[in-house]
Amino acid sequence: MRKPRDARSHLRPVFLVAFLTIAATVDAAEPTLIDQGRAALARGDADAAIAALEKAAAQDPKSAAVQYSLGNAYGAKVQQVGMMGGMAYAPKIRGAYESAVALDPKYVEARFALVQVYVLTPPMMGGSEEKALEQAKAIKAIYPVLGHRAYGVVYAQQRKPDLARKEYLDAIQEQPASAKARSFYGQYLLNAEKDTRGAIEQFEGALKVDSTYMAAFYHLGRTAALGDTNLVRGQTSLEKYVRYTPKENEPPLANANYWLGAVYEKEGKKAEAKQSYEAALKLNPTLKDASEALKRLP
Repeated sequence: MRKPRDARSHLRPVFLVAFLTIAATVDAAEPTLIDQGRAALARGDADAAIAALEKAAAQDPKSAAVQYSLGNAYGAKVQQVGMMGGMAYAPKIRGAYESAVALDPKYVEARFALVQVYVLTPPMMGGSEEKALEQAKAIKAIYPVLGHRAYGVVYAQQRKPDLARKEYLDAIQEQPASAKARSFYGQYLLNAEKDTRGAIEQFEGALKVDSTYMAAFYHLGRTAALGDTNLVRGQTSLEKYVRYTPKENEPPLANANYWLGAVYEKEGKKAEAKQSYEAALKLNPTLKDASEALKRLP
């Protein structure tokens, strides 16, 4: 979110230097409402995130970034209370993402979120495959790699795996140097087709074209844990990722610590597993998988 220009910036008296330095230090120490909301999301506190982001939206109704994060917060609340308990949030999720797109038509992350909302929400609650495809088309015109992924999401939900795979493969063919294109395909193979070997190949391929693409290390580790395979590679990948500071829309550190614990546990390293699970819960106390894992360990 672009900050408004300081109206005092034309002033140059020496006596103002100390004052402005102190003010800048105070501003830096006090996170904005959107930062507070995102931090609350990262630690699993959906209620605090919603409170901060609704306030941010009231203060800055023209911020697409705030609306997008608010949609994420409503979505996190639904994940906590379940679909039935979260029915009241369905229109709020959709409304926040739609507002983000209306405010910034090139906000592809918000458009991609709408694709997922439209295909996963029943028609009686605002779901629409037609609208999902419209968003996918718009994304592809702005960011082709993500656009192919959006079409892949729709086709997978329609149980058209051949068409879904084609979208991901077309993205790789069109952008062979894109680590994201390969990582997106790897995630599809793992999550939709349970193809662990194929997923690992794609994540390794992503790192071959961009060795700094950190998300691929996370997904390698998660795949290793889920598939009980390539555990050493999974361990080193996640150990690398947990030393990293993720950007927005990258896998959170709490999840990375959980999957690292799962890899350690499969390797028989119970002390290390316990430490990783505890680190995950410290970052996100609502991470049920981590708390359940700790109950298994002595």
